[in-house]
Amino acid sequence: MSLRDAINQFFTDARDIAQLIAPICAVLGFIGLGIMYMGSSWPLIGDWKKDNPRAANQVVMGLLFVIAASSITTIISFS
Repeated sequence: MSLRDAINQFFTDARDIAQLIAPICAVLGFIGLGIMYMGSSWPLIGDWKKDNPRAANQVVMGLLFVIAASSITTIISFS
């Protein structure tokens, strides 16, 4: 196997792994975000949210990053 084939295979494997993991992470992130918003009335989640006021913003930014990465890998796979 040549170096070019090895590099090509590495990026193909990385793309395949990203296409598998990105939707799973997005679904888990949306579920977590929903629990953060809807579960605020529970004392444990409400206290955690008071201690971490920027947590929801960080989750949304992470979700946007995951969706962008998934979109980029989809574009790469169709070209």
